[in-house]
Amino acid sequence: MQNNCAVTAEADSGYSQIPRAVPESPAAQCAESPTPNQGMASMFLASVWRLARQPYYWSPERFFRTVWTVAGNIPTQLKVLRVLSRPAYMRLITVNPRFSLKFMGVDYLARGLTIKQRAESFMHHYRRLPDVFPESSLIRILLGEILLDEIREENNRFAILMGLSRPYDNDGELSLNLEVNGKVAFLFSFTIAPGWVVRSKAKEVMLISRMHGFRGCYDEVRLATKTLHDIAPPALLFAALCGVAEAYGVHEMAGIAAIMKPEFYSHPDDDAQIQEAYDEFFALLGATKGPAGFYQSPLPPPDRPIKMIKSKKRSAHRRRTAIKRDITQRVYQALCDFRVSS
Repeated sequence: MQNNCAVTAEADSGYSQIPRAVPESPAAQCAESPTPNQGMASMFLASVWRLARQPYYWSPERFFRTVWTVAGNIPTQLKVLRVLSRPAYMRLITVNPRFSLKFMGVDYLARGLTIKQRAESFMHHYRRLPDVFPESSLIRILLGEILLDEIREENNRFAILMGLSRPYDNDGELSLNLEVNGKVAFLFSFTIAPGWVVRSKAKEVMLISRMHGFRGCYDEVRLATKTLHDIAPPALLFAALCGVAEAYGVHEMAGIAAIMKPEFYSHPDDDAQIQEAYDEFFALLGATKGPAGFYQSPLPPPDRPIKMIKSKKRSAHRRRTAIKRDITQRVYQALCDFRVSS
């Protein structure tokens, strides 16, 4: 299991002054095919065949479960293939044959979701992704990553990059990665999902489903936290997520609870650490549990009342709030610029 390092540090909000307002672009105009074309169907069958040849699927139980799930959800799979009919998505399938089937995994995004919820979240995300990334540049985010922000302090470089979640692609479709002096130290995975999936009244939400540091990254996490005025990596990346949400016009987040993580059950000795990484972090942001058990909050979250902060800590609080607000604004602007330049 990966280390969930340094996730309990300061998580004040301080985002409410960021201007909202990026209408949905007409990128949904490059719509998916009304029916899967022959090339898409052939690629899908080729993907299934490539998966079948991988030793992981040679277990009779696993093979039967996979075939049973695919056979029982053919209409859903056809809908998914229509969404993935864009050239950039089809190219990704040639690299990752499991891509068009991944939503069928029982623990995709969060433990306990139905296959309909998983499929609709997957399709919604990939319908929305082109609203910021035009067809000509989609492949860049799918097969690589883009730089969203960079902070240089005391001869150190802290970079926030965004790309397709890998290698943990069951835990969210996109990842925000914190790179410290060239080494990725922390990641934050999310998916643009329909609000009804988490029983929210919002049309859509930023569904946060993974936060963790990497083994061997303790020094980098500590350096980033200390240099950036005690803002821990998850709070830093959450500020970046608020900028991504602004670019997509999404105004609510949903965060998974610890009990929705498969690791909560497979690594019982780490359950307290997992709760700290998820439940306590979201609680510090001011999020509350909704009817489906997800932590929900507006994006950006409301500012913490200054009177609730001890007077001797108010100056540091304002400084951290300003830093995070600047990150949010720079990420938002970077995505706007990226869309225009593409």
